[in-house]
Amino acid sequence: MRTNFLGALAVTQAMLPLLHKSPAASIVNVSSGLGSLTQNADPAYPGAATKLIGYSASKAALNMLTVQLAYLLRDSRIKVNAAAPGYTATDLNGHRGTQTIPEGAAEAVRLALLPDDGPTGTYSDSKGVIPW
Repeated sequence: MRTNFLGALAVTQAMLPLLHKSPAASIVNVSSGLGSLTQNADPAYPGAATKLIGYSASKAALNMLTVQLAYLLRDSRIKVNAAAPGYTATDLNGHRGTQTIPEGAAEAVRLALLPDDGPTGTYSDSKGVIPW
């Protein structure tokens, strides 16, 4: 919770004054498919057997932060979205992930570079929208 939720909240709160000054600001929270309540409740979801309560709960909390920030900042130029990188080969999983770091970063980069009329309050991966 400290890293995945409280850390993101603290950094966002610290940066908001600067983001408000930017002509094109974007907050991209790096979530996970394991943070989706809908997917975790679906036995057909490929990650359904992965039950990491602390990790999944922290990512679900980060998703709520995304939704609430998008609402609070709806009248600003700041877009707030969540990206799920997918099962990426990193130190966290002993490099067992099925995709490279650049592949895992692609959705977060896409969301960071959205045009001015781009969406806010979304949760997505490289395949599209993820159910909350």
